[in-house]
Formats: sequence, structure tokens, C-alpha cells
Amino acid sequence: MSSGNRNFICTVVFIDIVGFSKKAVADQLRIKQQLNDVLGAALQPVPPKDRIILDTGDGAAVSFLGDPEDGLFLGLALRDALAADGNTLQLRTGINLGPVRLVKDINNQPNIIGDGINVAQRVMDFAAPNQVLSSRSYYEVISALSAEHAKLFTFEGSRTDKHVREHEIYALGNAPAPQRAPRKKKAHAAAFEKLGNTASTARSGLMRRPWLTTALTVILILSTAVLIRTSVRNPAKVDAPPAAIEEAAPLRVAPDSRPAPAAEVKSPAPAARTDTKPDATPKAKAAKKTEPAAAAREPSDPANTGHVRLNVLPWGEVYVNDRKYGVAPPLRDIALKPGAYRIEVRNPGFASYVQFIDLDAGEEIKIVHRFR
Repeated sequence: MSSGNRNFICTVVFIDIVGFSKKAVADQLRIKQQLNDVLGAALQPVPPKDRIILDTGDGAAVSFLGDPEDGLFLGLALRDALAADGNTLQLRTGINLGPVRLVKDINNQPNIIGDGINVAQRVMDFAAPNQVLSSRSYYEVISALSAEHAKLFTFEGSRTDKHVREHEIYALGNAPAPQRAPRKKKAHAAAFEKLGNTASTARSGLMRRPWLTTALTVILILSTAVLIRTSVRNPAKVDAPPAAIEEAAPLRVAPDSRPAPAAEVKSPAPAARTDTKPDATPKAKAAKKTEPAAAAREPSDPANTGHVRLNVLPWGEVYVNDRKYGVAPPLRDIALKPGAYRIEVRNPGFASYVQFIDLDAGEEIKIVHRFR
């Protein structure tokens, strides 16, 4: 009903009580109750959400929004009920398959309008008492579903209604009704129903035991926290870089040979700082305390140096000519004198990354590596 302007193709069974308006009110009530009983028994296998029943006063119009076979089995049920011994009810029935639109009537109840219900009424007008007729559109659909269904109908010819519209009519015969397959719920609907029943049972059990609800809630929160913690990979903790690291000496390489092993490289030890004179001001003391590593890494002649830019993920220990130079990040820049160097980046659990460089004065060389 929320899809206001949508059209549907559905099966409409239009039923009329023969001579209803000529009967006394008491007889009308009795006959109408008989019709309600017959319809109630015939429509029991069809879920309420798949059908709409309209009371027309002297009969009813039943629209099936789902399986077209529902209209056939309703016609068969009416045929067999009217043929039973002792039955005094007389009906005329027409079946059609056509377009309809769902609307709300003056009482805000579901109603249908459209050619589908109009043709069903015209076909019903052509029926004799206790006869079930169908339109060509419904016959073609139902006969395509099963050869047994096609054998139930016989062609009655063409009829013209009061609006000069021609209809090809098929009559439902007296052949035994075929066995109706049990209606099965769709797999996802059955699964949701089962899930809902399980959840309802569990909820009722928890409401009877509040302490169990609290315990399960705590367990759920802790489990979620553990899953989140294990799913996020935190980088390993590393020690802060040493306060003062010696400057690495250039690696001398012959013009046409590979770099010599690190063990054979002799690096002169830097001159130890012997200035023990205390700083004159507290500001100078703070500068000396916060930037000892940077002062130790910078060469004495900035104009005659090159720079190595580091971009290491997630982190790595940087070695220059087998001497530890710091941890990147936070280390991102190394100032070195011109020469050949062996840069190695280590991270426990991964293979080390090694790169040989030949650094010139004023040159910048980028080293980018991600440990995977």
C-alpha cells in the first residue's frame, strides 16, 4: 500500500450469488454466511498477505497477488462445494489475470481497481449458475504452468459484453482436481522466522535471569575489545635513539670494484669533546640538553656535506657502514660527508634492507622502504 502508483498483475476471482437481491433479508444472511464458510475453507492455504478479499454485497472479489494457481484451486473448491449433496448455494464465478492497482477505500481498507477486476466481472456475467469461467489471459498462464491444468478447461467460444468488448471464454470442467503441492516458505523467510523464534526464546530466558544477562553482556564487551586489539597491528616499541652517535666515515671504493666488506673499513674515531666549561646561561643549558644527537650527527663543514632522506615504515634501525645511526622514524635526515656508504635498515622479524650509495656534496638521496 505504500507504493501508491504501482500496478500489479494479479489473479482476480469474481463471485456472484445467483438471485441474491430477490431473496428475503433472512435468506440473504444465511446464504452470505454459507459463502463466507466456503471461501474461508478454500482460502486457508493462502497467506493473508498474498490475497485481498472485497465484499461486493451480493458476492465477493478475491485478488491473489502471488501464485496464479491460487485462483485455480479456489475455483475448484467452489465447484466441488456447490456440487456437494444438500447444497442450496448457487454461484457464478469468473477468473481473470490482468493489471490492477492497490488503493484504500473510504474506510481506509485495502481495495483494488483496474482492468483485471473489471474483466473478471465481465467473464462472471457470462457464467451459468454453479459454473466457473476464465478469460483467455488466465487460461494461457495456468495452462503453461502444467499440462494437467490445461486439461481442466474447455473452450466455450467468444462473448461480447455490454461495452462491446469481446472475450474468449474457457469453462472449468468436472475433471478431478489435481493434487496441490504444499506451500513452502522461501528459504530466507524460514531462516528469519527460525532466527526470530530463537531470539525470542533466548530473550525470554534472559528476562527470567537478570544476572545471566549481566554476565553475558560483560563477556560480549570483553570479547569485542580483544578482537579489536588483535585486529589492529601496533608497531613494536623501540628504544629512543642514543643521545650522541658517532659520525660514520665514508666508505672508500675503488673505481671498478664493489664496496669492501664492512669489517675492513677503518673509521677514524672522532675527536672527543673536551670543552667542560659550563654554559653561561640557563638557556644555553637547555639547548645543550635537548639537541645533543643533532649536534653529533652534523658534519663540521655543512657546505661540504650531502643528505640522506629516510622514509621507513613502520620503523627500522638505521646503520651506516655497520654503525647504528638511529631509529627511523623519528630519524628522517642524515648529513654525511661526500663518499660511498652502505646504508642498512633493520627491523626484527623482517629481512634487512641494504642500499649502497655514492654521495656528493650538496646531493640528496632518498631511501624509501616498507617492511612487509
